[in-house]
Amino acid sequence: MATKNGLYPPIYRIDADAARAFFGEEVALEDLPQRIIDSYNESKGISTYEREGEATFDGCQLIVYRNVRTRAIVSPWVHFYEPSGISITRVSAQSNHFVGFMLLGEDLYAHTGGHALVAFERFIDISFPIDIARRIADPEVKRARSSQISGTTLASDVNFRDPRRITYTESLENVWTALSGQVRSAVLGDSGLRAVFGPKSKMRLEVSGSIKFGPRVDTLEKLIALVRWLVKTAEAPVPEDDEWAILDAIKVLSPRKSKDLIARLNRHLSEKLTVYHDYANIAVTHVDASLYANATSYTVSKAKQDLYVGDQRPELADILDGVVPGAENPETFLTSIVVRSQCLEYGPEIGTHGTLLEHLHGETRHDGRTYFLLAGRWYEVDTSYIELVTKDFVGLIEQLDIQAFSIGLDKWQKVKSEGVYNKDSVSGDLVINGDTVLTDNVELFDTLSCVGDRTYIIHVKRDFDVKVRDVRSQIINSANIIENDLRIDDPSRLKRHYESLMRRGRTTLTLAEFLALFERPRTYVLAYGAKTKVERTTVDQFGSIVARMEVVTLGGQFRKIASTSHATELRIAWIEIID
Repeated sequence: MATKNGLYPPIYRIDADAARAFFGEEVALEDLPQRIIDSYNESKGISTYEREGEATFDGCQLIVYRNVRTRAIVSPWVHFYEPSGISITRVSAQSNHFVGFMLLGEDLYAHTGGHALVAFERFIDISFPIDIARRIADPEVKRARSSQISGTTLASDVNFRDPRRITYTESLENVWTALSGQVRSAVLGDSGLRAVFGPKSKMRLEVSGSIKFGPRVDTLEKLIALVRWLVKTAEAPVPEDDEWAILDAIKVLSPRKSKDLIARLNRHLSEKLTVYHDYANIAVTHVDASLYANATSYTVSKAKQDLYVGDQRPELADILDGVVPGAENPETFLTSIVVRSQCLEYGPEIGTHGTLLEHLHGETRHDGRTYFLLAGRWYEVDTSYIELVTKDFVGLIEQLDIQAFSIGLDKWQKVKSEGVYNKDSVSGDLVINGDTVLTDNVELFDTLSCVGDRTYIIHVKRDFDVKVRDVRSQIINSANIIENDLRIDDPSRLKRHYESLMRRGRTTLTLAEFLALFERPRTYVLAYGAKTKVERTTVDQFGSIVARMEVVTLGGQFRKIASTSHATELRIAWIEIID
């Protein structure tokens, strides 16, 4: 059979501004490819990618690199069957990894073969593919990949039985990073696209950091023509029936398009934190929320100076009060502070690590718009999204409301910390303090309280702000562990949690008595302490959109858990903080 010509190239746009910010503003566009490759080779400590050639073709400057370190590998089949006496002819295969840079006008593009993306991944313009897809793709998608705004999962893949639309509810906590769908029928007739692929009745496209089409691109001329067509299409008006708009309800700010805005937000954040010491709606946490929240020790340092050392999670006040940023620019200052945590119950090497900027999660208002800061990256929030979240949130808290005193929760004296409150401020037929006790890196409850015939699994958080994202994660993780143990009739993790409680002197119950508590109807409770109750008439006093979003997300996630057990429910309790 004759070898088919052509490529199936994913097409990327390089964020030249981000690259120049890294290598130097004076670097010419045509020199960026070599700088990018040299930087990658230096990070590997060996010359991995080498230049294969450079040319000008069809008005486009081309530079091609290849990974020269790949070697032919003998198929594992050859040795796998040797013990049986079956002899398989030696078969070798070699993967090749290429990257081709294309300079068109004032922009730099790239396409790859194999796994060459790693050589320039940090400089991708992530907005380019979605800008195109919103203009040419059908509303329905077949597969999707998302990065979570909240919780401990960094990314997940979703496959649909039939093509369908991404809903508003699914976009509550996700930034969509990859989608698979079809090109609109009307676009298939575009002369520019037909010149590349010929007449097609259907065409698949994959959208992630790149955009990739189903058919192969036969020739270099057609590849260059395709890139030019994509550039033109990205600037066209968005269709009136743009069903992918919800994917941009929370969208990451592109370093390419939003460089000045990101700089202003960083300056605004640094001034807010270091000059005015205004820490409202900004929390210190980590993407591995449970591990960080329940660590046994925390260290915050700047250079050789320790800013905080302790066994309690540091607040921003613990880190920044008394610290003077000096002449450093905002981003440098925020990244010069390092936060470490250790969870000794799992071993001396288990914990989290990162810069302060990477640990900041929250939100801010700037020039009349809302922005989320999540693990050091800025996201712009659409106004209509905020309105929808608030509407759903108000309806949900009214539906899930439970009186704190009815489940044994006393009022919260302002001087008491969360730990002290959990220890001293709960009453009931039976109470267990489970604060900071972990199983599989999860705190199953701050307090377990039995009132009447029901067991209340209570998770407590002071204030109603961005820290609600931590307690939301704890509740879901806790419910998954407990309900799964009960569903499969193998309470192995509940038994281990009991052993941890016993070692800490938190219960005098026998194991059988402890397990019997979970055979009763169970209510999982998000209990927040605040001077004012969050309700329809007061919601605007609580500025955190993240907190509202977390509660709506919690409701949706818990419905899935409760669907397997009629004895399980979710409630929200307000604990009044008093002087």
